Amino acid sequence: MIKSMPQVRIGMIQSAETIRFQCTSGFALLDLQDRRIAEGTAGAVQEAVIARAESASLHFRVRLAIALTGEEAHLLQEKLAARNIATFLWRPGVVLELADFVMDNREYWIVTEPFADEAAAKSFAAGYEPVGEAVVVKEIVRKATGTLRVMDQTITDGCRVVPEDPEAHIQLLDVTVGIEFHWQHKRTQLLPGILEICFNNAGRLQAINELDVETYLISVNSSEMTKENPIELLKAQTIAARSTILATMGKHHYDERFHLCSDDHCQCYHGVANISEHSRFAAQETEGVNLIHGGRVCDARYAKICGGIMEDYGHIWDNREVPYLVSGVDGREKLEYPLANETQVKAYIDSSPDVWCNTQRYEIPSSLPYNTRELFRWRVSYPRLELGELISRRLNITFGELVDLIPGDRAPGGRLIHLDVVGSERTVRIGKELVIRRALSESHLYSACFYIERDRDSGGRVTHFHFVGAGWGHGVGLCQVGATVMAQQGFDCQAILSHYYRDSRLVKLY
Repeated sequence: MIKSMPQVRIGMIQSAETIRFQCTSGFALLDLQDRRIAEGTAGAVQEAVIARAESASLHFRVRLAIALTGEEAHLLQEKLAARNIATFLWRPGVVLELADFVMDNREYWIVTEPFADEAAAKSFAAGYEPVGEAVVVKEIVRKATGTLRVMDQTITDGCRVVPEDPEAHIQLLDVTVGIEFHWQHKRTQLLPGILEICFNNAGRLQAINELDVETYLISVNSSEMTKENPIELLKAQTIAARSTILATMGKHHYDERFHLCSDDHCQCYHGVANISEHSRFAAQETEGVNLIHGGRVCDARYAKICGGIMEDYGHIWDNREVPYLVSGVDGREKLEYPLANETQVKAYIDSSPDVWCNTQRYEIPSSLPYNTRELFRWRVSYPRLELGELISRRLNITFGELVDLIPGDRAPGGRLIHLDVVGSERTVRIGKELVIRRALSESHLYSACFYIERDRDSGGRVTHFHFVGAGWGHGVGLCQVGATVMAQQGFDCQAILSHYYRDSRLVKLY
């Protein structure tokens, strides 16, 4: 347990053969036991390369459910036992002592026995009902080991780069940003704190930035948003980001040496190059303030554009109720929802309701990277044969030639929970939201809130599929564009957060 400001570990590079860095001041090179190995000079580009590596020994299990209490977990185990599925309990997460508050974000994972290999675990997960609930998880039996060469030194298992000047920064080269999205590229990140280089489970190198949570949040603030955002939005975004990392550390990357990654999978963190005084002010004004519900820090998920209706947590991820992450209209207009059938979904998507994130009605700062009317409502088209090849390749499944796509159940906000891929050889049901988005795009389809139009030839066979949709992202929690408009309309950060995180309250934890 710790009583000082929490320190966080952010995965900057998750897999590489070589990692290059330079420091703006002199620095100490330490091993992972903090023993001093060498000293480096300011400005010189250093290179860490693998000398020898041995990947981790892993077992593969399947997570079938998540529970917050032991009682809930045992009830779930009993239900699974009735299906002749033997399970075990894992309890990932961390316990932090923060001033007068003990933060315990641990939860219970109900997992299967180990499978013979990863392929067998994936096969079981793919066939498990309900679709999309089973997730393959890794159990580390033996950690990866190896030696790396850096600054003419051979170091076992990894090293830490610690600037002599606490105000200095480390430049980390070749950081991949936007992993698996259409904007994926490499850039140099300017980092505060400490850089750790060690081995991932595959025996490749990873780079981790260790720093205090408030310094981290200043950068998240400016990476997820920009200085042109209203200050109340920046404050709301900072509180949501602080709550998210404290609520999820030790779980999102349970099998890694870092708490969160630096990309869209967790929270965007691009170092200190683009921070502004607005970002600093938002972090300072809200220092230590978190969203709380039921005595726990809220896992305050957020997405770019909800499209008009926020979504329930349980319909997007594991099937459980999270009371503060529930569906609701993102504005003052009364909309017909839940969207119970395809007719209602089409009518909703074809409309332009008066909701906060409707950029066809409300202007937001033109400099923002997501300021586009095309993402509130959008249209994507594919030839049938091309789409069939894409789905098969992206999900590594076979179904013959693509015949049709049949929408399945939908969440209250219109997002598909599952989708039937009808092939000439068999029909495959896929889900949930993220799997559907991955299947229908080379990166990720904007959202799973869409309806399908079809072009047909004279024989009635589909020639083209058109996806007509709403929003960008999973739609759970704070809608970043909607929150921006709320701030412009005069709502303060507390009102914004109350709108997106139902029945939560703000508490200063340190």
